[in-house]
Amino acid sequence: MSNILEREDKRVEAATLFDAANNGGEVTLIDDRIAIVKQGNWEKCTALDVSDIEEYKAKGYLSGNVVYVGVPLEAQKLFKLSDAPCKTFAYLKALPPEVSADITIKRLAPSLAEVVRDKYCGEDEDGYSVSDIENIMRTMGVFGAIVDGKLAGFIGRHNDGSMGMLEVFDSFRRRGIGGALERFLIGYVMTFMRVPHCDVYIDNAASLALQEKIGLTPSGGYTFWVPSEENIQACQIL
Repeated sequence: MSNILEREDKRVEAATLFDAANNGGEVTLIDDRIAIVKQGNWEKCTALDVSDIEEYKAKGYLSGNVVYVGVPLEAQKLFKLSDAPCKTFAYLKALPPEVSADITIKRLAPSLAEVVRDKYCGEDEDGYSVSDIENIMRTMGVFGAIVDGKLAGFIGRHNDGSMGMLEVFDSFRRRGIGGALERFLIGYVMTFMRVPHCDVYIDNAASLALQEKIGLTPSGGYTFWVPSEENIQACQIL
């Protein structure tokens, strides 16, 4: 087989990499062992084995910021990462899931960026800024669930187009709002001929269960975000 993305066990990885390539990205390498797509300041990569990652890094590939999608868990030691890895999920069905008619979902105005930022990022100073959220709201949209006339939660997409930013306010939990928001966003993303996909930390049991319930397919391996050596050194200096 000459193309790693033609493998049956790489369907999710293929969907996410091709989505990146079809939306401003550039395919820089595909062979039977590895595939790399450059999208913005990051490269998205999938590989069959950790040795393949090491070999292609030695050849000068993968020298910048890289998202490794669906790679073996052993890669965590190679990258010297302490955070829990993620599973990447993609919605591969032809039709979007049904959304409950009992929950009203609307696109939120950028004037609510501070509210969204505070709820999503909390005290994380390294997370999105208010201006980042404003830009996301203007370009890709953040959608809110309105229940009993109040904002009950929201969902959006990250800069690479992946679904995320899902938050349900405490007083509205266990009412199916999170599922309704994600189902809505899946349908919205599909109207633009894009592949709905998301990354979930493996220690987030509730979110993992939600992806399975909605019908998303998980990647075979694990996903890691690895910044370039220069960025790592800059963070250490700061």
